[in-house]
This record gives sequence, C-alpha cells and structure tokens, in this order.
Amino acid sequence: MSSRALIIDDHPIVRDALRTSLMTLGVFDEMETASSFSTLVEKLALDAHFQLLILDLSLTDTSGSRSIEFIREQYPEVPILIFSAFDSVDIITQCFEYGVHGFVSKNAPMQTIVNAIRVVAAGGMYIPPSAARSMGFEPTDVSDTEAPSGDAGLHFTPKQREVFEQLLLGLPNKVIASRLKMAEGTVKTHLHGIYQILRVNSRAQAILKSRQLQIVGGDPHHDLPAIDSQKLN
Repeated sequence: MSSRALIIDDHPIVRDALRTSLMTLGVFDEMETASSFSTLVEKLALDAHFQLLILDLSLTDTSGSRSIEFIREQYPEVPILIFSAFDSVDIITQCFEYGVHGFVSKNAPMQTIVNAIRVVAAGGMYIPPSAARSMGFEPTDVSDTEAPSGDAGLHFTPKQREVFEQLLLGLPNKVIASRLKMAEGTVKTHLHGIYQILRVNSRAQAILKSRQLQIVGGDPHHDLPAIDSQKLN
C-alpha cells in the first residue's frame, strides 16, 4: 500500500522544498500540497486517506487552532505534524492540547525535520528534545527490544485508563468524549485526575511522562515536540 502525505503551507518555496526533499529521500510514495486552509478542506473532502498531514500554523485564511480543530474533529484518524517557525514551548503545548501528534520547527536542520516526519508517519509522537527539557524531561531512547514497564503503581481507574489511551492517540477532548460515549466535561475531569497521578500539567507533559515510564509503546526515537510563546490564533 502506497504512503501519502499532504503538506499545507502558504509559502511556496518552503512547501516545494520540503516536498522535494521527502520525495527524494523516499519517505513517502506520494506527496500532495495545499497553500491554504480552504484548499485543505477541499482535498480532504475528496480523499482523506493520508498517512500524515504536515501543517503550518500561519495560514493566511485561518488561525492555527481552527485548522487543527477542524482536522481532529472531522478526520480524527489522520495524524498531524505541526511544521512552524513559531516554536516556543507555549505554542507546542497548545498544539498538543488540540490533539497533534508532533511538532517540528522550520528552523530545525533538515535531518531533524525528516526524522520528526518519519516518527509521526510511523505512528509515534514527536516532541523536540529542547522542548522536553524545558518541561523538565530528559529525552530518552527506548529500543524496540526493551519491554515496557507498564503503569504499575499509578492506580488509574478503568475510565482514566481509557481516556489516557485516547490522549496518547493524539485525540482532542471532543473526539475522546464521542468515542467513549461520555460528556466532554467528564473527559476533562478524568484528564485532571490523570495529570494529578502523573504529576504533570499538560498533554505534552503527559506524553513525555508516559515515555519516561514506558507506559505505552510508540516510536523508539528520543525526540519529542517543543513549544513557542507566540499565540496560535
């Protein structure tokens, strides 16, 4: 089965350079591009079978939060990697609250960008090491042969476990509520309890904590997303 990705960026040079690099390296069999949110909506309506969406936050016809929310609500199965020049810890943290699977800065070396794309396309979560450190976590490198230690001692309730598993799939609260047939407020209550148990304050930190404790599988790479102080909207 061929792999397909869609780059959404309104800067033609950046968009085309990334597409050329990924195609040359054979990361995907097919790559499409979109220069606006409206074009993205049209493309997904026609065919949403993409292995990855590589999304810029600064599209001219929408806010960053609106574009993420639209994709997560309408196409929850499609992974999103944010590719942005605004890369503060605050921005990255906000993006993960909306349900993205990774974040990589446009200012990063191409090798780092390609690594981030490979990780998310393979089903992992990517948080840049610098962002992980800013949140108090040292990036780890978990090998494929290393057995997860599980969540022994964390004492999640069955419902908290269900919500946590959905969070680690990169799903926003509204989609989690729909999948688990519970009110969105109930999801938030469970998340609050999960954060207390893990001793974290955000989804990004919860992802990092799960990596640290090896609660879940995921990619064996050590890199995870970063955050910026700029606003998404």
